[in-house]
This record gives sequence, structure tokens and C-alpha cells, in this order.
Amino acid sequence: MNLAISNLRYADPTSSLIDMDVSVDGGEPFPFTLSHSDPAPVAEAVWAAMAEGTYEVAPYVPPPDPVPDISDRQFFQQLAIDGVVTQAEALAAVKTGSIPAALQAIVDTIADPGERFSAEMILSGATVYQRTHPLTEAVRLARGMTPEACDNFFRAAAAL
Repeated sequence: MNLAISNLRYADPTSSLIDMDVSVDGGEPFPFTLSHSDPAPVAEAVWAAMAEGTYEVAPYVPPPDPVPDISDRQFFQQLAIDGVVTQAEALAAVKTGSIPAALQAIVDTIADPGERFSAEMILSGATVYQRTHPLTEAVRLARGMTPEACDNFFRAAAAL
């Protein structure tokens, strides 16, 4: 039996697993994972050959972060940013009512059109408001609230 081993790469951060492609007697390669605890003679031979420098093993590459879930507001806002829908269509898709005048007055002071649109999207379609979000800080400053008063506002609202 003739084994051909290629494409060796560490499969874990501790370098105790190695993924590779193996073909037997010139057949189609198949994926195989080798571990230090593998008792098969071929495993011992591969580890020994690696120690002698016969095989080069690519470093471990961690998998990408999982793709996060997004809210409906984030979904429609990104569609508008990408030009799939208009800003008006995105706002209409998430709005359940009008932005109150006191908050709209704060939004209207934002000079950058992109930032203003983001603020309108958040106020129109957010299902969660974060105390640490920059828009929260802008509203706090516009209302003349202290940081403690803003924290207390969030605590009171959370108790509702």
C-alpha cells in the first residue's frame, strides 16, 4: 500500500491534531485528521517523518468568527447603505411611529447626512437601546443630563 500525504495543517491551537489529505495507491485524496494519541502505525510514521522534517505543517488558522444575528433595523439600514433600498424605504420598513419632536430636534443638529440617517434608523427601529451607544450620549448632552442621571433613566426604564 502506497500512501501519499499532502496539505498538512494543524487543526487545533495546541498542535495536537493535524488535518491532511491522504491518497492510497494513487487514488483520490480524502481528508484525514491525525492525533498524537492515534495508535495506528501510519500515525507513528507520519509523526516521525514530521520530526525529521519530511513534512511541512501549516500553522493553525482559527475559524472565522461566527456571523452574528442582526436586528430588523440593522438589516434595513445595511440595505440602504448598500443602495439596495432608499433611506426612505429603510425608515418606512422599521418605523412603528414618528420620532418625537424633542428627539427629532436633536437628530436634526447632526450635520453629516450618513450619521443623521443612522440616528433616525436607530430611533425609528431599534428594539434595544444601549446606554453605551454614542447616540445615547448625544441625547444625554442635548438634554443637559449628567451621566448619573442618564444611568438612572436606563435603570428606571429597565424596571418597567
